[in-house]
Amino acid sequence: MSTIAAISSPIGAGGIGIVRVSGNEALRIADAIFIFAHKKASQDASFVMPDGVKQQWTPLFMNYGTFDAGEFCDKGYAVYFPTKRAYTGEDTVEFYLHGGVRIMQGALNALLRNGAVMAKNGEFTKRAFLNGRLSLADAEGVIDMINAESAAGVKAAYRLMQGEVSKKINATLDALETLIATLEATLDYPDEMEDEVLPDLEKSVRSIYNDVCALIATAKTGKIAKYGINVVLAGNTNAGKSSLMNALLKDDRAIVTDIAGTTRDTVEESFECDGVRINLIDTAGIRESDDLVESKGIERAKRAFEGADVILHVVDTLGVDDKDWQFGDALVFEVFNKCDESGFDKPLAENQFAISAKTGKGVDELAHAIADLYKQDKVEGGELITSKRHVSALYQAKSAIESAIASIDNTIDCMLIDLRNAYDALGEITGRTATQDVVDSIFSRFCVGK
Repeated sequence: MSTIAAISSPIGAGGIGIVRVSGNEALRIADAIFIFAHKKASQDASFVMPDGVKQQWTPLFMNYGTFDAGEFCDKGYAVYFPTKRAYTGEDTVEFYLHGGVRIMQGALNALLRNGAVMAKNGEFTKRAFLNGRLSLADAEGVIDMINAESAAGVKAAYRLMQGEVSKKINATLDALETLIATLEATLDYPDEMEDEVLPDLEKSVRSIYNDVCALIATAKTGKIAKYGINVVLAGNTNAGKSSLMNALLKDDRAIVTDIAGTTRDTVEESFECDGVRINLIDTAGIRESDDLVESKGIERAKRAFEGADVILHVVDTLGVDDKDWQFGDALVFEVFNKCDESGFDKPLAENQFAISAKTGKGVDELAHAIADLYKQDKVEGGELITSKRHVSALYQAKSAIESAIASIDNTIDCMLIDLRNAYDALGEITGRTATQDVVDSIFSRFCVGK
């Protein structure tokens, strides 16, 4: 493969910028551009420099010196990562220079002039996958780590990146592989194998099935960790939904007036509480309306209910709420608003809250109660499925294994087809059976320098 180079730090002025080069020619290219300021006190004499490399590059040593870009020079540091210690699984050199836009571009140009080619999106991580340093799922953890928007999201991405999901999937794949090989041998030698294999066959298949189902069961928590809790505010017009949204956000995001029907569309904003991202969706008050725009907003509000994890049913304690609300399967918190004005003092049941969106009383307690439903300690240990791609593959595997169980009393041939389908589905997650299109699609989501 060619030797690739890219800027790995964000584009823009900064204290430090990073340029990296990876491939068989990485050290030679680096040696031609970077000049050590002095000899290192500690040199690894056992490490033999490749042909054409004049300086003694001690692996993993931060060398201070001059980067000669041709058109200009800069003082900085260079670190050499040999193949076995490199992120990509091939020789890599990283340069840490002053983070000016012109400096970064000039440094990259110098690497390209000396034999490197421009890296594609995610190519460094893709090479890590191709060289066996990461599974496909681990690589997805890298991009999730970069894009995480909450502490819970970072933790979930870190576990994915560290291989928690891959370990579990690979163990299940190994069990499937052994079972498939055993059944194939049974077809070839039925007289010798059937009595030994068939009595425990259903137990073996169901064990694999239970492992798949256990992973699927983590998907809801994984979705929350990655994307946050979808919280929809519902209630009559002027119940104080928009005021509550502003109070939770601690910002005047939604327009608040005394005029009924002010909120005519859904308004969405997010904030973080106790490490959990909470996605607020303010909706139009549900009422009969001849206003075309408001009616559209009411329809959107009803659709929002369907995708909610939690619904905050905001009740105006100064008025009457006698609607027959239908919120589907979402968890409902009853929020009694304007308690500062109404003198509301009724005993509260579970998932009921007395607040004043105007003064802020009880609002923080409500936010913590929402976060507590999916707080960080719920996603602390073990495997956690956070990817829609992984969920889809797991359901495919589950369906195939169910079909295999149904075929136990029929022919081994039918079971084998189903079990191979399950194997292929699970292999898509880690990359064992992933197609080139799947691999390319995943790495296209990365930035160039990663």
